[in-house]
Amino acid sequence: MSLQKATVYLYFFFNSIGLKGGLLYTNLLTPFFLIWIYKKGLIKSVIYPVLIILPFSIIHFCMGVDFKTFIISHVLVLSTIIFVVASYIYISRFNSLKEVMRKILLFNFILVLIAIPFYFMDDEYQKIFWYTNLFTTQKIFTRLALFTFEASYYSLLLIPLIYYFLFKIGFSKTVKNNKTVLIMVLLPLLLSMSFGVIGGTIISAFLMAWFNRDLFIKHKILFNLISAFFILFILSIIILFALFPASLPVVRISNIFTGYDTSSRGRTIEAFQIAWLVADSKSIWFGCGLGQAKLLLPEIIHKYFSHWGNSSVYRIPNTLAETLAIFGIAGIVIRFAIIIYLFFKTNVNTNFLRLSLFLFIFIYQFTGSYITNVVEYVIWIFAFTNVFPEFDVSRSQLKHKSLT
Repeated sequence: MSLQKATVYLYFFFNSIGLKGGLLYTNLLTPFFLIWIYKKGLIKSVIYPVLIILPFSIIHFCMGVDFKTFIISHVLVLSTIIFVVASYIYISRFNSLKEVMRKILLFNFILVLIAIPFYFMDDEYQKIFWYTNLFTTQKIFTRLALFTFEASYYSLLLIPLIYYFLFKIGFSKTVKNNKTVLIMVLLPLLLSMSFGVIGGTIISAFLMAWFNRDLFIKHKILFNLISAFFILFILSIIILFALFPASLPVVRISNIFTGYDTSSRGRTIEAFQIAWLVADSKSIWFGCGLGQAKLLLPEIIHKYFSHWGNSSVYRIPNTLAETLAIFGIAGIVIRFAIIIYLFFKTNVNTNFLRLSLFLFIFIYQFTGSYITNVVEYVIWIFAFTNVFPEFDVSRSQLKHKSLT
């Protein structure tokens, strides 16, 4: 196995094992990624995002910061930038990702099969593969996370893989044992029970089906797959509510729609409310600066959001809201300007898979993640890089005028 392929497995399966505080092995490998980028002659790709952040850093430093956290956070952001650039180079220049995707799918499913018996074991063994937390019912809810530090992170990690094989099946792109592959794709997502990821996937699937309704009606396999997905989803909801009204998924869904779910509120509405207060405490236009939000959060949350508990350490569980807190309104404007520019620059709407990934991650940024989450940026890379041309509109061999 080559070093680059080994890094792919490290990223997918072992990136945080044995590490604490959100630290990743890809952070520790930053010097090696930087040297690799330099040898590829693409060091400018690292400099450009640094130049975007630099004016904010100067403004924040002049406003006053806690110097230690300021420097540490800049190092972490720089590490994220370097890994994202290295990932872009690898993904965009790799001859064929098909075999890599197939091997990752198989290895992941083997780990899932190994993990299932651990669900029924004592906590000491269960926590090796499963993530346990409390929902609004204050009941323990156990979700698949494998070797990652959180179930939502794990499910987000698999999104490019899941979408790729769903489209392979939908377009009949020489996928053998379709039903087996479908189980291998969907079972880990369902066991992770990440409502943000599953919800984002459902919304993006609905949008794709609506924008391409003529295509989906004409294409039998794709139409059957999408229809079966929505019918199965609706039937599952009906069965859960009818036969298991006290189950945790039903309680969670009910609380989300009635506004009593603290997790969904904390990741959406309250995240933006808190972010606004944090940014406004320094500068609503330029934010509070890297590393400063976690210092300002305890006082603001204790004052305005007492139901969040009485912890001394908090974070804003929403990448868009965190951008607002750290970089202010100016940061939000720049973020969306870059996204819109890359959407048109790279012609995202000319490829079904890329558009689906774009819709998903665009939606997901309103509901979760954080600004140094490399998994989110890798999904953006897949959306903005045409590494799967077999899903191009012009090559789909289907008569359809426009994606939208």
